[in-house]
Amino acid sequence: MPSAQTLIQLLNRMELWVERLRSLPLRRALKHKGRGVILKRGIKINHPECVTIGDNVFIAEFCWISMLPVNYQKNAPDVVMSPNFAIGDNCYIGRFATFACMNDIRIGNDVMISDRVFIGDCYHGYANRELPIKDQYMFSPGPVSIGDGTWIGINVSILPNVTIGRNCVIGANSVVTSDIPDYHVAAGAPARVIRTIDNRRQPQ
Repeated sequence: MPSAQTLIQLLNRMELWVERLRSLPLRRALKHKGRGVILKRGIKINHPECVTIGDNVFIAEFCWISMLPVNYQKNAPDVVMSPNFAIGDNCYIGRFATFACMNDIRIGNDVMISDRVFIGDCYHGYANRELPIKDQYMFSPGPVSIGDGTWIGINVSILPNVTIGRNCVIGANSVVTSDIPDYHVAAGAPARVIRTIDNRRQPQ
């Protein structure tokens, strides 16, 4: 009789194959999908034809990628957009991560994004005092870019028009509203640089 460890390994492999079969229609709808991509259950991608995923990417449960190819406002003409969302190779996206993209969001290679992170390049417009905010055009102040090798901590929000450099650390619960240079640790709301990453110093 197989051992408990062998049975657990077998069940894990079966679960992986079931998830691959379940996500097959979504995979085929993507603009590009690399090799070794794992999409866990409950993932929602609006307009997957605007989404590119690199090799060996793991996206955990209940992630939502919301794309906006058409911008709407009540009693106004629709505005056609060309949003682009790209995840590089060897990335990990945590559970309940949410992305809102109407412009351009780029995640580099080897990026680790923890659970419950929000990243958006847009927000609801509110300039028209006569319309409820939900009925107004969305607005993008600028794209979002996350450099290779960066770690985004749990429950972080990254707002529009932000570039985060290579090998950065963004502390838990931070709200990133401005650029973070390469090789820096940032934390707070709004996030501020608190340390330079130096090979001569060990993490505290």
